[in-house]
This record gives sequence, C-alpha cells and structure tokens, in this order.
Amino acid sequence: MRKRKRKAWTSDEARRFLESARADDDPLYAAYVLVLVLGLRKGEMLGLTWADVDLDAGELTIDRQLQRVGAEPHRETKTAASDATLPLPDICTVALSRRRVAQAAARDAAGPAWQPSDLIFTTRYGRPVEPRNFNRFWDRRCDTAGVRRITVRDARRTCASLLADLDVHPRVAMQILRHAQFAITMEIYTVVSSAATRDALKRLGSALDR
Repeated sequence: MRKRKRKAWTSDEARRFLESARADDDPLYAAYVLVLVLGLRKGEMLGLTWADVDLDAGELTIDRQLQRVGAEPHRETKTAASDATLPLPDICTVALSRRRVAQAAARDAAGPAWQPSDLIFTTRYGRPVEPRNFNRFWDRRCDTAGVRRITVRDARRTCASLLADLDVHPRVAMQILRHAQFAITMEIYTVVSSAATRDALKRLGSALDR
C-alpha cells in the first residue's frame, strides 16, 4: 500500500498556529516563529544562543544545532551550506524580544534552581528543551490552534510554500532554507520572482503577523 504524502500547512493554517501561540503567551512562540518564517531545523532552533542574535541589526547567525550525545546536548552544524546569517523580519525580532523578557522572569522565579546557559529556548529551570518534548509541545499547539498536525520537518516545507505564495525567487528561498542543492528547493518550489532576501522575509513576516 502506498504511503500518503504529508502536506505542508497553508498560509492561513500557519497564521492560525502562530496567533494561537502568541495569544496564550506560549513560551515557545518565538521558536514556532523561527521554524515557520525562517524554516529553521529543529536542532538549529533549539541550539540557538543569545550570542547568535543581533536584535538591533536584525540578524540571526546559524552555525550549530542541538543534538543529544549521551546525557549532554552537543552543538554542531551538519554541512557548510547550513551555516548562514539571516535577516530577521519584524515578527522574529518582536518574538525574540518577548522571549528574552519571559526567560528573565523564569530565571528570577527559579532562583537557585536555575541552570545558567546562553540558550534562547530553555525549560523553566534553564535546561535545554529536549527535542522529543518539543515535538509534544508542537503537537499540543496544533490541537489548540485547531490545525492539522504536521511535523516540524513538514513545517520547513510550509516555509517554502509561504515564500512561493509571496512570489519570492527560488534562489532566494534556497538561501533562506539553506538547501545544499537547488534541486531540493525546486521539488517544493515553483514560483519565479526576483525579490531580495531581506524584503522577502519582511513580506513573509508581515503576512503571518497581520
């Protein structure tokens, strides 16, 4: 029996998902934004540190990912093509600013139990967010938002679809998604345009944040 191919969200479903998380002050709202708007891989997003973010310049550097090796998280990138400095649209900078405030409040509430690190996404006691737990939080948010359950990997396909809906050139989408081969992008991307990367991300953020 042939396995049915999973589908990415529509732009409307992605917007509903984010609006639900934002309305509930979900501590992982910024993580969801980065996955859907920038197409970050789960390991890349969970491995982000505040040193990777320049909110004033509106830039995010991707050069490592979170993987579990034994009992401790290990951070590295898979390929050189995955390394990138991406411009941040307003929806991302606002979400990350809110995350910084929320994390500071969690640190104060935890007191001596807080385990310091520079990671952006942590538990209420400062520990790294386990990838499997993130999957559970993601599924729960899908249910709360009333949208189809898709995986975080499928969400990266949503990002490509959103970029295509906004008439972003496939070569620009390739930069945003950091695909090693253009053919990978073209498998899920067909619209041709000539928009610049920063403008493309700003339009994508605007479409999701209205």
